[in-house]
Amino acid sequence: MSRLKPIHLAFLFISLSNLSVFGQWSPVDSGTTSNLNGAILLDSGTGFVVGDTGTILKSTDAGATWAPLASGTSTTLHGIYFLDPNDGIAVGDSGTILRTTDGGAAWQNVASGVVDGLRSVSFNGVNGICGGDSQTILYSTDSGASWQVAQGGFFGGGFPGAQMLSGTTGFVAGQNSIFQALVGKTTDGGASWSFLNFYFDGNEGGANDVFFFDLNTIGLVSGSVFDGRGAIARTTDAGMSWSTLFFDQAIEGLGFPTAASGFAVGSGGRILHTTDTGSTWSDQTSGSSANLHDVAFASDALRGIAVGDGGVILRTTDGGEPLPTPSPTPPEVTPTPTVTPSVTPTPTATPTPTPSVTPTPRVTPTPRSRPTPRPRPTPPRVAR
Repeated sequence: MSRLKPIHLAFLFISLSNLSVFGQWSPVDSGTTSNLNGAILLDSGTGFVVGDTGTILKSTDAGATWAPLASGTSTTLHGIYFLDPNDGIAVGDSGTILRTTDGGAAWQNVASGVVDGLRSVSFNGVNGICGGDSQTILYSTDSGASWQVAQGGFFGGGFPGAQMLSGTTGFVAGQNSIFQALVGKTTDGGASWSFLNFYFDGNEGGANDVFFFDLNTIGLVSGSVFDGRGAIARTTDAGMSWSTLFFDQAIEGLGFPTAASGFAVGSGGRILHTTDTGSTWSDQTSGSSANLHDVAFASDALRGIAVGDGGVILRTTDGGEPLPTPSPTPPEVTPTPTVTPSVTPTPTATPTPTPSVTPTPRVTPTPRSRPTPRPRPTPPRVAR
């Protein structure tokens, strides 16, 4: 066999193994070096990203290309939410709320009533909530055209995570004044709140994002603890008790396009994926070492974006999973024809005929001749 064939086969295996190592997240050109803090991706393929220095970017091709929008501010923006491709809200430092009704072509300032930094925003229908520093919570009942203050002014803490689960039920997540993870819940559209605080398996820290599947059972928060590790805590009893998984880096944004597929991002380019509502997580290869702050997916769980420091935007169109490693096809080898040996026929021996034995004729014995009796002499006749 030629020595080239094993070399070619080895190269094929190396190439295919490399394909399976790299995940399906790809960097795209954001056109900015500002840190990017929040993102949303709609099913239409329209996406928006916000960041430092008033940065707002828009995509109409599911994150493949991005164009800057004029926000009218240089204030750092932390969160963004779009109710549809036209109506959206962005929030940021110093109580900043921006609103658009034309897909981002123009943005208007909306009075927030607070001066604290606003970190997160979420809507369900026309009802929305906004979480901020000093444990500030705002709510809106008119698609963000106006806002009311539900609470604020606490010492320390804040809510970088928010989720409006339904028109009346919502959650915020962050940290309280004594360095515990804190989750707030509303059932009246954000006007009033109840709170659950907990430690990450005994560790002080804070939550960064929140996602609940429903009001009464499974929910998750991402966060970090004070030794620098990241954490994802999960409840199956509406927040009464929590179990925690720890990671090497802080975990920030959460995204669950479907119950069967969820994502989390964090420091050092960390991207995690779950297929069992957050019970277990596996790493995906992002190809980046930038700190990632948010992740957003269309409802197909395939098209997604992750954003982070330095203007980094990563994109996937297949849920971030690596291509399946194909079974390598070995190089075609021309087989050496097998020579079928000529079979020398074995001559069939002509049987030697068994000679017919001519039976010896049975000889009929010649009867023994009885000797001819000799005539007895006639005695002379005597005259009486």
